[in-house]
Amino acid sequence: MNFSENDTSEQFENQTIEEYLLRVRGPKHLPLNVVLPISIVYIIIFVTGVVGNIAVCVVIVRNVSLHTATNYYLFSLAFSDLMLLLLGKLILLSFCHYITQQVPIFFWFEMGNSSAERI
Repeated sequence: MNFSENDTSEQFENQTIEEYLLRVRGPKHLPLNVVLPISIVYIIIFVTGVVGNIAVCVVIVRNVSLHTATNYYLFSLAFSDLMLLLLGKLILLSFCHYITQQVPIFFWFEMGNSSAERI
């Protein structure tokens, strides 16, 4: 952290954790013009991944001529990718509150959860 010569320790003595984080890391939440395009890209990737992998699995299961070792391997890859998409997005949605925050979650465990603490 860079301190100028005008900065003194008295300026930082009575700061709460929130004030310290705002000064060092910037605002807690990202602006909407950043979050919205990222969310749209995630939704497009999710939808195309789910539709494409389901289509591969259905085509291989329904066509008897596609029951080869190579296609079984492709089926298992598509199925595992589908499970990763579905379960990964569920985990991602359960932590969606933390995704839009710029402050890492482990910081709160290091500094303590109380806003009344002084730095």
